[in-house]
Amino acid sequence: MRTRQPAARKREIRLVSQSTDISTEGITCPAVSPRLTEWVPALLAKLRPYTERTIRDHATTDPWRTSSQLLAKILPAWQNTDNPWTDDVAEAVAYTRAITTLALTYGDEPSSTRSPYHQQRHADLTDTVTTIGTGRGPVNADLGALAKGPVALHRELDDQPGALTLLLDGDAWTALTDRRTGVRALAAIAVLADGFDVRLVASPRVRRHLSKRYPTWSECHLDLTASRDRSPHTNHAQTAAAAWEAIRDLDTEPGKRRLLGNLKTEYDRSYRDLTTDHAIDVAEGTISRYVLDLEARDLVTIDRRGQHNTVQLTDLGQLAVQQCLDDDNDLVHPDQRRLDGSLTGTPQQSTSTVSPRRAGRETPTLDERVATTGNPDADADYVQWLTDPTNSPDQLHKRFSTVAHDDAISLVDDHPHPFDDGRVAYLSHTNNETLIVLQWGGPLATLGRLAGALLSEKALSKILSPSRLGQEFEAIDDTQAYPTDRILRRGHQVGWYSDSETTYGAWRERITTVRDRLLAQVAELTDSDDTAARTNLFKDLHGLIASATQLYHAAGVELTTTIRLPDTDALTRNPTQLQGLCTFLAKTVPKQSVYGIHAGYRMLFEDRPAKLRRRLPYEVEPDTQMDLTMSWVLAGPTVTELSEQITTALTRELSNVREAIADGTEHAPPLKIPVVDGTTYPAIRRVIEDIAMTHDVQWTPRERQRLVRLCLRSFSPADTHQACPYDVVASLLGALNESPTPTPADVERAAATLSPTRFRPDLTPSATKLYATLLRADDPLGRSELIEQAGISASSYDRRLSDVRDLDRVTPVQEGGHRRWVTRTPTPPPVTAWLPASSDQPAPPLVTHRQSTIPAGPNSPPPDYTGRDDRGRWDRQPPISILTEPGGNADYTTHPMTTTNQSRQPNSHAHQLADTRDHPHDTMTPTPHPTTAVATPQTRLPNGGD
Repeated sequence: MRTRQPAARKREIRLVSQSTDISTEGITCPAVSPRLTEWVPALLAKLRPYTERTIRDHATTDPWRTSSQLLAKILPAWQNTDNPWTDDVAEAVAYTRAITTLALTYGDEPSSTRSPYHQQRHADLTDTVTTIGTGRGPVNADLGALAKGPVALHRELDDQPGALTLLLDGDAWTALTDRRTGVRALAAIAVLADGFDVRLVASPRVRRHLSKRYPTWSECHLDLTASRDRSPHTNHAQTAAAAWEAIRDLDTEPGKRRLLGNLKTEYDRSYRDLTTDHAIDVAEGTISRYVLDLEARDLVTIDRRGQHNTVQLTDLGQLAVQQCLDDDNDLVHPDQRRLDGSLTGTPQQSTSTVSPRRAGRETPTLDERVATTGNPDADADYVQWLTDPTNSPDQLHKRFSTVAHDDAISLVDDHPHPFDDGRVAYLSHTNNETLIVLQWGGPLATLGRLAGALLSEKALSKILSPSRLGQEFEAIDDTQAYPTDRILRRGHQVGWYSDSETTYGAWRERITTVRDRLLAQVAELTDSDDTAARTNLFKDLHGLIASATQLYHAAGVELTTTIRLPDTDALTRNPTQLQGLCTFLAKTVPKQSVYGIHAGYRMLFEDRPAKLRRRLPYEVEPDTQMDLTMSWVLAGPTVTELSEQITTALTRELSNVREAIADGTEHAPPLKIPVVDGTTYPAIRRVIEDIAMTHDVQWTPRERQRLVRLCLRSFSPADTHQACPYDVVASLLGALNESPTPTPADVERAAATLSPTRFRPDLTPSATKLYATLLRADDPLGRSELIEQAGISASSYDRRLSDVRDLDRVTPVQEGGHRRWVTRTPTPPPVTAWLPASSDQPAPPLVTHRQSTIPAGPNSPPPDYTGRDDRGRWDRQPPISILTEPGGNADYTTHPMTTTNQSRQPNSHAHQLADTRDHPHDTMTPTPHPTTAVATPQTRLPNGGD
């Protein structure tokens, strides 16, 4: 039997995981933190003997001549006297001189045989070698010195790159608050990869953190690693004609077309994933034959280096899928597709692209497209992908994912269109995040839709796939402390996972059988009066959903569910329906909790002895809390007004912890479920921070503050300071399509492409259309042009022009003796404009995304630092204080946050936070019994506290 050879070394960054055959040979650097000075010197110290041996293998002459020869190769311009050295060149020269002297003068000579002079000189040279590029070297140079020194040296001398294995310190990376520190460390890793084969060891949690907080770096160096190994025959200039020639004779091969249509260029898929993909529906023994045929056509490339072969599209294959296959994977000639596009295409490539609407053609809004579900009784699916032919999937995904606060229930005032068929649920997935979008249909129906989406054939084929979970679920074991089956069964408390279902195939067959049985009961009992049967079904559905979310969490996938409530008015008028919604959240959300590998609900609430005996032992770390396996968003008109009822229901449910927890006999981490208003100043600020982070937009704090005010002004109804975050996301993404660093004026121009009911709802519809037309125009417009392009009548123009010309950005100009209108880029107001007219106090500090907006009083609970991404903590009030020790007796003073706003000017900065003082009469009475589970109400700060 032939022994499998290790993967060839390459100068790049590669992730080391259980699914790869990449070893951790060579130099290993543990505990790599985001701070360079904590690990680069140690790495250079370990690299030093290897570098010295390499130099001795290439030269045995005196150090000065050898270093000069090396510098001539790695820094050809180092002897150029016309230009002074930069710090990185100077430090690279010092490094090369030092390492050559260490190699050829001192070698392996024991330090005890050296004179005091040489001992000191040896120590100085060693310090030069191990501090280069860290900012603490001879001239305090940055990473340029690292690139021009040791990296360039080894790139020149090594025939085969040396292997460096870096073990990331997960806690240090996830707890880091200053993103710039992490950026610098990742840049150092990328610099090292220019001369070495860098193997990166990171847990799934850290990989998720890196891809979320440093998306550009992750995409370049981690997510697209496989794509670097494509066939060398891949040609980026392939034409549609070449793609048609490669695929045209597959008209009688539907299986191959389905296989091709379900592959991607961004990532590869294993053969076993393709075998279990219901959308491909090809027998296991046939997959390999089909893939080989597609490879021969240069449509796919196969990676045969790992334990399991993987396949992905070439550029020609991607072109064939885009130009020669329709949505049903049927052949269509590229010329026909272009013709269809010219006849039916939308005015812009995506809803976020900034371009004027075409006259006479109404383009469906993004929400209208989502609401067009089709009929499942005809040919539509009950679970559909959240995609649209005219929109890239990531735009829709970001629209729904960005507004969600981690580990919380977010409330968003929106006006969603009712689904054509409320039984449909949407599914969207990126590498580490899954979204579910569904419509409220009552507690039982909604639970059924959620369970059906989480465990749908689409989810099992594309998300909870064999390659993600492992053939025996070995891929989810991140601790090695217990066997995988014990972690899932007694830690995460995954149900329907017996000894006979420990393989992926057996588990999938069992779980789909359970899913189908329960969904059939949902259809039967939704309108039934059989209380006992409905109660049992609720229990089974809660268990199925909790098992699914625990499995997603164990597999490293973050979950967010958006529940749309198109008619909250009818819901609030009916006490029974409102109670049903609150009870649904109170009973469902806490069950989706986890602490490490332990199901949170069983730790806190389970009181059945038999169930309690089937748990893994755990230890509670100080200053930690439980996480939710799923974040939640409720979207509907005035849904933020339900915050108090939802918080009350959660508080009541979370107070019913197990008696041993309540009396302090048994310890457990707290479970906090904030209810967050997603429309306030802090929430909109968080959305802007999130998009800036994921797109690497370098807005200054002042610019971000102006953007928040712009969004509140653009999307807030009259006399309110609350904006729909969906509109904020759409506008920011639209502006980013036009510029990598859009200005507030660019963002407002993008916002003007939204529906008139969404943009500037404080104006009348006709005035909004006029203003939006001016924002989108490149040149000044006169009366007739405005009437035509805005699509309004002359009388509406005459009535509403005064409203529009009063806006700050609208300015009249004279052209050819006629008055025309144009929008000007606003000048930012001075800092003193934020102060009241009578104030002689200095301006308040700018609020950044790491500053708390919670006033600190003498009885304020301390901040909670858990090492998790706490961007969502902006908008949250201190949690309801519930005693955690028996016999405690304390009152907690609340601090009111009030504001007044008498100005309706768009650029007004007169919103000032009132002085906050203690009010002894505003006290919260202690709870009747202690508990560690609390519900956290929302905070509504109209002006962000600035």
